[in-house]
Amino acid sequence: YNFKFENRDFQAVRGDNSIDFIQRTDVDGFKSKISASYITAMTMLELDFGKMSDDGRRGLRIAAGPYAGYRLGGQSKYVYRELGLYLQNFRYGICGELGIGRVKFFTTYDLNELFQEDKGPALNPITFGIVF
Repeated sequence: YNFKFENRDFQAVRGDNSIDFIQRTDVDGFKSKISASYITAMTMLELDFGKMSDDGRRGLRIAAGPYAGYRLGGQSKYVYRELGLYLQNFRYGICGELGIGRVKFFTTYDLNELFQEDKGPALNPITFGIVF
């Protein structure tokens, strides 16, 4: 879950017994949000109103059922505008995909460093993910 606050001047901070919302006037707020990740299990009854066609497409399907989840973690994020982060404006690299059925796995590797020269640690970002 990602809950983005409409009023970006407030920052969510964990208090002793609750979440406190602090109004920030010292910086120009750009983004204020809370995120939480859950592991979730669900079971659904599906009604299939179509047949499988030759090209692998199916007709209309409707499904509903219960789910339950357990929170793995969460965080508050407050982003404000500040000059001087020294990130590269342009990135380039190599990418690859591996498809199995209708699922694709992808990865990218930046050939240039994340930060401008001598302005931060020497890091080359790697990303990966799944496309359904």
